[in-house]
Amino acid sequence: MKHCIRNARGVAGGAALLCATAGLASAQDAQFYYPAPPPGSVTIANDVQFGADDTAKLRMDVYRPAAAASAAAPALIFFNGTGLPRKAAMYVGWGRTAASKGLVAIVPDLRPDSAAQDFQRLVTFLAAHATTYGIDRAAIVVYAASANVSTAFPIVEDPKQTAIVAAVMYYGTAPITQFRRDLPVLYVRAGLDRPDMTGTGPSSILGLATVAITQNAPLTLLNDAAGHHAFEIVDDDAATRDVIERTIDWVKRAAARPYLDAVRHGVPEATIAAQVTAGDAKAAVAGYADLVRARPDDARLRLSYAEALLADRQFVTACAEFDRLKGKGLGPRDVGLPAARACMQNGDTELAIAWLRSIPPQFLPPEVQDDPIFASLKMRAEFRALFPQH
Repeated sequence: MKHCIRNARGVAGGAALLCATAGLASAQDAQFYYPAPPPGSVTIANDVQFGADDTAKLRMDVYRPAAAASAAAPALIFFNGTGLPRKAAMYVGWGRTAASKGLVAIVPDLRPDSAAQDFQRLVTFLAAHATTYGIDRAAIVVYAASANVSTAFPIVEDPKQTAIVAAVMYYGTAPITQFRRDLPVLYVRAGLDRPDMTGTGPSSILGLATVAITQNAPLTLLNDAAGHHAFEIVDDDAATRDVIERTIDWVKRAAARPYLDAVRHGVPEATIAAQVTAGDAKAAVAGYADLVRARPDDARLRLSYAEALLADRQFVTACAEFDRLKGKGLGPRDVGLPAARACMQNGDTELAIAWLRSIPPQFLPPEVQDDPIFASLKMRAEFRALFPQH
C-alpha cells in the first residue's frame, strides 16, 4: 500500500491525497533530509506504553540526548494521528535530530478516531513521568504536519491545554477562530504546496495566519518558498535543512522560561491591542483605563489609551490625555497627528493647528492636508504654511 500524507485541507474539503514523495516507493521508506547525528549521541526507548483502553495499548518512542544534562530538557511531541506510522523515516529522522540538539522527542501512536483523547493520555503520562525521561514538564511543545494539523492545531489552541507551552505547525490548516495569546506558534508554509494551502483564502495558511495576527497572537510565519509539501522527505537541499534547524532553534527558545514569562506578562495589553485592531474601541478604552491606573507613568501605554479614546469618539477625554503626553519623549508625529485629529473633532481648531505645528515638516505626511477632518482649515494661511512644497 502506498503511503501518502493528506493535505489538511483535503481532510475537511475532500481534496485528493497529496503524496509525500517524489519518485520514491513510499513516504514511509523515504529519507529524512537532514544529516544523521553522530553514533551514540541519542538514546531511544522504543514502544513505551503510555496508555490503554478496551481496544488497544498506546505506545510511543522516546528520543533523548545521550549526554547527561544538568537540567531537564524541553519535550517536542510529534502529533501523529494520521498519515505516516510511528517508525516512518520522517519521524525517526525528526526524533533523532531533535534529541541530538538537546530536546526530548516523543513520537506516539494516536488513533485517528480518538486522537484528542489519546493525546491527552500522553500529556498526562509525560507530566507524571517527566523525571524518568528527563523532561521539563513546564516546557512541552507540539509539532504537527499536514493532515495532523487539522486535529492538533485546535487542540493546542484550546485555552484549557495549559500543559502545552508552544506549537509548531507544518503545511496544514485547521478551522480556528480564536487563538491563544499565551501560546507561541511557529507556522511553516511550503511555497510549492497546492494552491489551497498557498493561496490567500480563509482556509489557507496565509488566511489562518492573518486571523492569528489580527488577534495579536504570538505567531511566527516561516515561508519555505521553494519547498514542497512534506519537504523534509521530498526536497534534499540546504533550504530544507535550514528550516529544520530553525524549527528546533525556535522550539528551544520558545520553551525557555524567560520568553514564556514575557509572552504571558504581555497578554493583557496584547488582548486590548487586538480589540483596537478589531474595531472594538469601547472595550479597548475600558481595558486601557485599567492599565493606565496601574501604570500611570507609562507614556506609551497612555498614548495607546488616548488613541483608543479617539477611536471611541471621546474627544474631550482624548484631548486631555494627549495633553499629558507633552514632553514625555514620544515621537512628535506619533502624538501630534492623533492629538490634532482629536482636538479638531472636539471643536478646538487652534489647538489642532498647534499640534500639527509641533510635528517637524519632514515628518508631517502631505496627505494630511486632504484629510476630511481638517477640511475646514484648508483655506487658513497657518494651515497651508505647514505644506509649503504643495
